[in-house]
Amino acid sequence: MPSVFISGIIGGMNNTLNTQPWYQRLHFQILAAMLLGTLLGAVGGETAATYLGWMGTMFIRLLRMVIVPLILSSIVSGVTAVGGGKSLGRLGAKTFIYYISTSLLAIVVGLVLVNIIRPGVGADLAGTVTRTLPELQTPGSLGEIFFRLIPTNPFAAMVQGDMLAIIFFALLVGVAITQLPEARRVRMRSGF
Repeated sequence: MPSVFISGIIGGMNNTLNTQPWYQRLHFQILAAMLLGTLLGAVGGETAATYLGWMGTMFIRLLRMVIVPLILSSIVSGVTAVGGGKSLGRLGAKTFIYYISTSLLAIVVGLVLVNIIRPGVGADLAGTVTRTLPELQTPGSLGEIFFRLIPTNPFAAMVQGDMLAIIFFALLVGVAITQLPEARRVRMRSGF
């Protein structure tokens, strides 16, 4: 039964893809836009960038506009889909282990490559201009990071783009929805 269901889904996806003309498929549109951008950059140079730069700015602003609602809705709907209790705890533990292990792997790979490639060794920096760099803001302690995790105003956190606070708030909303009675839970889940 499941294999019939899965093959029906895959067959349905293939049928919808085959009914679209090639120029309406997203991967061909992305490839065409990349080729057109490369051609315009090679031919027009800085002049093309001056006149067409507004498109890239608009695209980036549109992406930034969607980030907060996308993160909020995806985390809330993910938590409510998993449910509460042990299954959510298991998923959280697996996510934490995955995050720590991939971060550790990235750090090790970075350190190994820096020691092998040794970027900057032998570079002549005599003619460079020296200037003072702004001081980095670092949290005072681990406790300060946890305090920043909890937003005093979740809407202000969304406006400012404070992702840690948004993720924490979304997790709380998702857990709260899982604790509702069935009828209200279904209604709330449909909103996300």
